Amino acid sequence: MHLKVAVRFHKSGILMLKIITRIAAIELVRSVALIAAAASAFCLVMLSFNILSLPYSILVGDIPLQDWQVFVLALGLALLPAVFVAKVPSVGAGAFDITFATRRPSQREMDLISKVEAVLQERSSVSEIKFPRIVWRVQDCGELNAFAYAHNRICFTKGLLLKYGDTPSGIERLAGIAAHEIGHLCNWDTRILMFLHYLNLPVNLGIGLANGTLNRIPFIGFLFTAITAILRIPANAAQMLNSSVSRLTEYEADRFAARLMDGVGISEILDDFSELGERKNDTFSTWLMRSHPPAELRHEEVSKRVS
Repeated sequence: MHLKVAVRFHKSGILMLKIITRIAAIELVRSVALIAAAASAFCLVMLSFNILSLPYSILVGDIPLQDWQVFVLALGLALLPAVFVAKVPSVGAGAFDITFATRRPSQREMDLISKVEAVLQERSSVSEIKFPRIVWRVQDCGELNAFAYAHNRICFTKGLLLKYGDTPSGIERLAGIAAHEIGHLCNWDTRILMFLHYLNLPVNLGIGLANGTLNRIPFIGFLFTAITAILRIPANAAQMLNSSVSRLTEYEADRFAARLMDGVGISEILDDFSELGERKNDTFSTWLMRSHPPAELRHEEVSKRVS
């Protein structure tokens, strides 16, 4: 009896260490990605400032700003879009609504989603796990998919709603999917993506300005084209870094969903995804590019947490 308890305690310790390591890796990579994106944004804003100030310097003279003032101004402009959406996330959410071509649910769709929401609220009361007020969206797409974005958006595809429909088992599966997406919201996965997106705006504006001015000058343009390409490398690296932990964030979202739902709807939907994932003529490169871990491994992880 004591041996069984010791083995169980040992397994729990290993599992907890694995979770802590996973979270630490996610947060470390995210921090580096945000710093890299901010550095690229700052450098491109500085380049833009120098391009715009060049005519003034030629015609009038030196810009009446000290070096530290230029530095602070450039840093503020580089971070401004990300800080703005952090303070007013609804603006970013509205922009992503347009980008992802999502819409508000119809009354019939909302009747179905309300039943899903009722299951989530009931589980929230039982598990004492709180989550933000969700703004539901629908994407007119036949694929079976759901995704979270911005600070409070969860979107079901039309295909997913039609597949599971208004049945008790279907509602549970949709609630399990929604719980996973809520995990992404609560774990700040979607906010980090939003911040990286808006940190990339000064980068794109700076490169656009350079391409329309200095990069068009014969011979000299080759040099500045190379400079802008180099300055963009940290921003590209930031996207790659954040993508590199996508599988880890999926496991963490599953863990959140398992805690919230106590297994209700989670195992069933992962079984469904596992069957859908058994594709013919699959290649290693296709597998490598998937942002989600194999559904079978996700099912195994969830089973450990609800057993």
